[in-house]
Amino acid sequence: MYVKDELFPGTSTNFGPTGILILMDNPPMLGEEVRLKIHFPDVPNPVEVKGEVVWTNPFGGTDPAIPKGCGVKFTGILPDLQSIFSNISFRYHPQGDPLKFFYS
Repeated sequence: MYVKDELFPGTSTNFGPTGILILMDNPPMLGEEVRLKIHFPDVPNPVEVKGEVVWTNPFGGTDPAIPKGCGVKFTGILPDLQSIFSNISFRYHPQGDPLKFFYS
């Protein structure tokens, strides 16, 4: 994830067609506009999207219910890409992402 030109590395297994929860040591501040390069296992090239930080927790510990990281809501995402994200996320979470409230 990039805020302006600064890189904020992180990982995620929780995402959907409207956003993503990213686990990271140093999350950006609430309201920051970000650029994401998302790497999926079955997709050869990273997918680039823009978003806004809608939830952040720089103090999280080992409790998975309150992770250290941030939630990003995608902005300006085209319907085709939103559909692709929906299909990919369904493979990981057939009943829906249980942590989507972090980025919805």
